[in-house]
Order: sequence, then C-alpha cells, then structure tokens
Amino acid sequence: MKKKWIIIVGIIGILLIGGIGACRLGCHPGGFDEFDLEAITNRVGSRLDLTESQKTEFERMAGEVTEKAKTMHAQRDAFREELAELVRQDDIDKAVVDEMIEQKMVKMREMADFVTERLITFHSTLTSEQREKIATRIEEQDSDRCRFGLR
Repeated sequence: MKKKWIIIVGIIGILLIGGIGACRLGCHPGGFDEFDLEAITNRVGSRLDLTESQKTEFERMAGEVTEKAKTMHAQRDAFREELAELVRQDDIDKAVVDEMIEQKMVKMREMADFVTERLITFHSTLTSEQREKIATRIEEQDSDRCRFGLR
C-alpha cells in the first residue's frame, strides 16, 4: 500500500513539474537574439502576407524596438544594484524610493511612446485585409492559455 502511494505521488510530481515547465513557453530569460527576431518577423510576414516593402519596414521597426529594449535591459542591472543598496540601509527614505519609481516610470513611458509611434507607422502601411487578419487573431486569443500562447 505504501509503495502504491509513493508511485502516485511521484507521478503527480512529474506531471506538476512538466506542467510548470510547459507554461514557460515563450520565456526568454536571456532576452531575444537575432534568430528570435528573424523568426518573429518571418512569422508575422507569412501570416499577414506582407509585401516586400511592408516586410522591410516591419523588420526595420522590429530592429529599432529590439535595440531600445536591449538598452533598457542593460540598465536593469544598475537599477537592481541600486535597489539592493537601498534595502541594505538601516532606514529607507520615502523620497528616494519615490524618485526611483519615477525614474523607472519615465523610462517605461518613453518605451511605450517609442513603440506606439512605430506601430502607428506600420499600421498605416497595412491593407484592410491585413488589418482584419490581425483583428481576427486578437479576438481568437484564448485568455486561459499561457501568457505567450501555444506555438
């Protein structure tokens, strides 16, 4: 009887670990590399049937956004070190924390504005059929799936 429970618990453990691992689809802990960027641009290009000029514009836009994101990612380590030093102090000044949050929010707002400009520019190059494909894809997304969806 004891052996039976050990086997059942072992199987449940394996399934649980496998399920957690499956939900990490799309997770890129080291960030996106050039291969990922090319795969994304190719996937979008084929799904939307982009023309050569649209594909070139999309690749340019994706490259710009990726470079900006890499710059922000590089600044993340400095922010973590600053935060760790703040936590090590005996007392934390609210004004310092508020300033750190404000700086982070400004950087995030800059990135959002940058991406929005690029998306609006790219959107203007799309045909009504391509826009409809995107809208349909958005509507079909299932909220119960993992964050990045199944591939």
